[in-house]
Amino acid sequence: KQWYQRRVAITAGLPETFTSEKNPYVTSLHNVIRGDKTLLPDMNTVLASWNVWDHVINLPKSLLLHPDHRNMAVSRHGKFLIAGYTENPMEQEHVKFFNKAFMVSDHEEHLYEHVAHDVVRVIRGTLEESDGDVHIAVSGGGTILGVYKYLVAYTAKNSVPWEKVHIWQVDERCAIDHANARDLKKFLVEEVPTILKSNVHFMPISEAGCGDISKYQEEFTTVNSDKKFNYIILGLGSDGHTASLFQNSILFSETTDFKHVEVDTSTSPQRLTVNFDLINRSDWVSILVTGSGKRDIIRSIKEGEKYPVSNVVNDQLTWFIDEILL
Repeated sequence: KQWYQRRVAITAGLPETFTSEKNPYVTSLHNVIRGDKTLLPDMNTVLASWNVWDHVINLPKSLLLHPDHRNMAVSRHGKFLIAGYTENPMEQEHVKFFNKAFMVSDHEEHLYEHVAHDVVRVIRGTLEESDGDVHIAVSGGGTILGVYKYLVAYTAKNSVPWEKVHIWQVDERCAIDHANARDLKKFLVEEVPTILKSNVHFMPISEAGCGDISKYQEEFTTVNSDKKFNYIILGLGSDGHTASLFQNSILFSETTDFKHVEVDTSTSPQRLTVNFDLINRSDWVSILVTGSGKRDIIRSIKEGEKYPVSNVVNDQLTWFIDEILL
């Protein structure tokens, strides 16, 4: 404690530039002395981390490298890949998770950041290879809000060529009070001034309900000459659905790439959604899974059960899974 008090006394008289970047150990010690638990993980998080990393520690020379995440080390554990970050991972033959996919496992908050950085990586990489625009699609629901948060934070400190990016919806709830468009506008579009409003493409809904999905197909085909997404972010429901592609849904109308359906849910049963063909021909696909309520569905998928999400098949599919679910 005396050492700490001396440290505080010394640094108090220094300019802010000398003290703004604190040693993490000093910060932790400072918090312990003050009784501040803000930066300390709870017991469930600690135990979940041990369950993951004990296996990594006990698997020497088993680190693999995702080909497009050059600092992401991945270790096999049973049928799963367990990932962490390292400066010098060993490059070996790739191992698949399931459905020919990679998996990244981390704390929920870190997963949002990983996906946000992955989106930026694809935006930049696509523009390096082509003079055209980038087309990304985002799902609805609560999980995507974490990704929006990190995209906004990253853009505030780094240059991201949003003026070249078109943003599309993966799916939409036709009950306007529950519309996914509201979150997209509020938490991403309105927070990033460089996103062109004309480049944000909302599915057609109104107070009357679902609009004509063929109009969205026409807009997609006109604006997007490649007729595919460069990056698409999907979620996973506790019943195994992704986008608004549920089991036993009722089809109202369909185009080449989109559907108007009615699904078995109490929150806005009528939905507009992409179809699996459009998902599967995307350049990059991510499925982001968080929340304790998804543990059973992850276990079932691991054991080989088939659900709507099982129809997502893409060579560049990555599952981003909350470590508490494994």
